[in-house]
Amino acid sequence: MFGRRSAIGAILALSAATLFGVSGAVAGGIFTTVPPVYVAQARSMIAAVLLVGFAAYRGVLRPRGGLGKFALLGVNLALVNVTFYWAIERLGVGPGATVQFVGPIFVLVWIVVVRKEHVSRVAWVAAVGAVAGVGLVTRAWAMDASDVVGIGAGFASALLFAAYLIYGEYLGRDFAPSQFAAWGFVFASVFWAVVLPWWTFPFDEVSAVGWDLLVIGVMGTAIPFMLEFLALTMASSGVVGIIATAEPPIAAVAAAFLLDQRLAPIQWVGIVVVVIAIAAVERWGLGEVHVATPIV
Repeated sequence: MFGRRSAIGAILALSAATLFGVSGAVAGGIFTTVPPVYVAQARSMIAAVLLVGFAAYRGVLRPRGGLGKFALLGVNLALVNVTFYWAIERLGVGPGATVQFVGPIFVLVWIVVVRKEHVSRVAWVAAVGAVAGVGLVTRAWAMDASDVVGIGAGFASALLFAAYLIYGEYLGRDFAPSQFAAWGFVFASVFWAVVLPWWTFPFDEVSAVGWDLLVIGVMGTAIPFMLEFLALTMASSGVVGIIATAEPPIAAVAAAFLLDQRLAPIQWVGIVVVVIAIAAVERWGLGEVHVATPIV
């Protein structure tokens, strides 16, 4: 059963998934104007500016010997964003998102194989059920199985998604979430500035979708990543990962209400499956009481 601290972590993770889900539709709509790599670069820069300011305000911006660790997080954040965008660009939003959300299963495998911790049968069923539910919501069967590059990008995104959950939980033992989130996106921005020098940035095209990029950078990056990193100091990365699968169902429901997009019955079934999976892992966790880590 969850303790109070873990329950708060679950709420934070669900809040992050909500923001990711609502803003994801915006990102998918601008790829015809701005290539995915430049969207990833822009969102990293916007998030870095906001999070550095927030960390400085909180008095936790000093790296305190963590620059190497923050740099590794930054590269991970840069790559997880762009591989996800590549996947949804080539496979479509639904199938690409489904492949990425295999990530929570990788987290459970890590917990069992590397950390030698027990994961209950309920947690395994919840993780698999959540991914299956996401597949129903996003109509993953529309995936072009012959697009090897797209599928490869999707699985790379899933692995990187799992990695940043695990690594974020690790960093939360010694650093404040606002601290490593800020430095993570600083290094992600540096990574992009090296890979894609700013003089190559398509500023003319960006001017047409500037507000959309701002929404993605603030509501779809800085705030939800901050919430998710905070959640990882309160609950296990395995739990946070399963809760993160709420993102595609939330995006689908948001599109239904805000954009008058109709959901098929099978998609509603998928939403119910994801809700049940999240409720199960929130109720029973991974089968053991997670040792909470302090917020430094």
